[in-house]
Amino acid sequence: MKTGRIRHFFAGGNTGEGFYSFYNQVIDVQTTYLYILKGGPGTGKSTLIRTIGEELGAQGYHLEYLHCSSDNNSLDGLVVPSLKTAFLDGTAPHTLDPSYPGVADEIINLGSFWDQQGLKANKERIITISQKKKACYERAYVYLNAALGVYRNWRKTNFSCLNHEAWLRTWGELKEEIFNGRRPTGQLGRLRHLFASAITADGPVHFLESIFGEATRLYILDGPPGSGRAEIIQRLETMSIDFGLDTEVFHCALEPQKYEHLWLPALKIGVLTSTWPHKYPSDDRCRLIETGCFLQNQQHLFTETLKESRLVFLDLWERAINWLHKAKKLHAELEEYYGENMDFTHITRIRKEILGNLLCSPSC
Repeated sequence: MKTGRIRHFFAGGNTGEGFYSFYNQVIDVQTTYLYILKGGPGTGKSTLIRTIGEELGAQGYHLEYLHCSSDNNSLDGLVVPSLKTAFLDGTAPHTLDPSYPGVADEIINLGSFWDQQGLKANKERIITISQKKKACYERAYVYLNAALGVYRNWRKTNFSCLNHEAWLRTWGELKEEIFNGRRPTGQLGRLRHLFASAITADGPVHFLESIFGEATRLYILDGPPGSGRAEIIQRLETMSIDFGLDTEVFHCALEPQKYEHLWLPALKIGVLTSTWPHKYPSDDRCRLIETGCFLQNQQHLFTETLKESRLVFLDLWERAINWLHKAKKLHAELEEYYGENMDFTHITRIRKEILGNLLCSPSC
């Protein structure tokens, strides 16, 4: 049986600015119904999303999976474009509430199926673990914020050595190749913001192959911070929207304001930043652009500064991940308490009801 195309990405992330959310970007104007899942850890939200996705994927539907930025093996959402339907975890830190209850969205409260007395018997332990988990995240964000400060200085040092003439020359070539005489349609394209990568409890994770797998042409930007990569992507995004092309921009997992990758679905063209920690394997679809070539020889004046920046940055990065890992272990403990007090038979019933409603023809 033919399966649909599957894409994976993140709609939120652990960043240098704390938890940063693009959950308002997941659903576009064509989505007509949203299921918002509520419930504590271990209540089956991710499993419900995954099971529905597996059944729809087996029937040939194209799917978009949203992964949890703290545990990339867990799911925070599912979008089914052809059914104009989405499922999202509506619990903290990406709290969601329905805008048009019962008409365009609804809450599925999995907390209705837990044994409250069983949970109350472990009240003190659950509260203690929850508080420790929160403290771990706070500590991780302190280190990520410090790493972001070092990264910005690293980028600024390099950017001061940028050969703007060489950079503009390459930018002009890219513009001509990608848009190839295209004229504006008279309407602005739709812009969608997401994350292709995340800083997780197990280290950095990305889904570039999933996102750009159907591309016929890829432009790979490889070079150090401050070598003009983000500026190229930002200019291309502005032009694509002005030309009326729907566009997806994927942001930096550490610095969420910074553009890192660009996808033009109508043209099947992608522009990627391929550096640690998200290297993309080059193939015959790719044109590699070494942006480090845009840095002038004066860069040697900053050799010690750059060396120190790398060392300090990596130390802060590892410390942050260590605290995220501790938070993940505490979250797993909470899942055990809630999971052992859940009646999952009701969730099976809900899954079947949802699938029946989605797949039932208008005549049913």
